[in-house]
Amino acid sequence: MQLKKNDEIQLNITALTSEGSALGRKDGVPVFVRGGVPGDVVTAHIIKVKKNYAVARLQQVLEPSPHRVESDCPVSARCGGCAFRTVDYAEELRFKQQRIDDAFQRIGHLDLQVEGVLAAPDTVRYRNKAQYPVQLQDGRPVAGFYAYKSHRVVPTEDCLLQCTDFSAGVAACLQWAEEHQISVYNEETGTGLLRHLYFRKGQATGQVLACIVINGTDLPGGDALCAALRAAVPGLVGVVLNSNTRRTNVILGAKTRVALGPGYIEDTLSGVSLRMGVHEFYQVNTPAAEALYAKAREFAALTPDDFLLDLYC
Repeated sequence: MQLKKNDEIQLNITALTSEGSALGRKDGVPVFVRGGVPGDVVTAHIIKVKKNYAVARLQQVLEPSPHRVESDCPVSARCGGCAFRTVDYAEELRFKQQRIDDAFQRIGHLDLQVEGVLAAPDTVRYRNKAQYPVQLQDGRPVAGFYAYKSHRVVPTEDCLLQCTDFSAGVAACLQWAEEHQISVYNEETGTGLLRHLYFRKGQATGQVLACIVINGTDLPGGDALCAALRAAVPGLVGVVLNSNTRRTNVILGAKTRVALGPGYIEDTLSGVSLRMGVHEFYQVNTPAAEALYAKAREFAALTPDDFLLDLYC
């Protein structure tokens, strides 16, 4: 049987890809299905056929895998951010370890095996930074995250990877934008003012910095926005305005000016005090980063006279 677009097939899911899509085979042809879990038996709708593989949309789970769990996110099936919301965490860790083992053996031709995987201390609410694209949908500004392999925003009231301060900040910004009739950036035409909402939080300090990315240099109603953010986000210490007038997918422009507060937050990572604005790199999962630094320190077998430096991230 030669697969064709719009075919409905039954598929046994046997593996996951590096992007988190499920993999099954129909008459020897690899078929990739986002949302499947190894061990599932599913029906799938073929949406693309190539010479050596096919891509399908998950229609129905006929027999669920023992590793399948109910997604705790209402938009995970449409949002392109998370690939493992329907896979139990132990299986996710096993898959990630297998990927590294395969890379050593298949690509590196090295007979090595990973000793184990360090589980993240938290699997929800762990991100200390979030960047929300803004789009106009049905005449209203919405913010969220892009659908899988697209630039169509999936409106997201709350993402379970982000702290609740970010959701409150986004809601305040969208309400302000509607009240002040702020135009929203259109990627196709390059017009409109409001492009992205960016939030960063210090896990140890609780300090929150908001960044408004605009396609211009001035923001009407900026004082009202700062007031709305201060009322919505208890930990807010600053608001900055970033200007990005280029036709680009890069979120931040080169110029940033402070609208409220010092323009940075402070945090502590592995006992080191840090200060950062919006342009600085910082590991987005603070507890996991601290666990990795601790392991590096353990492997380094430091003496009291040694310094441990993170030079190249």
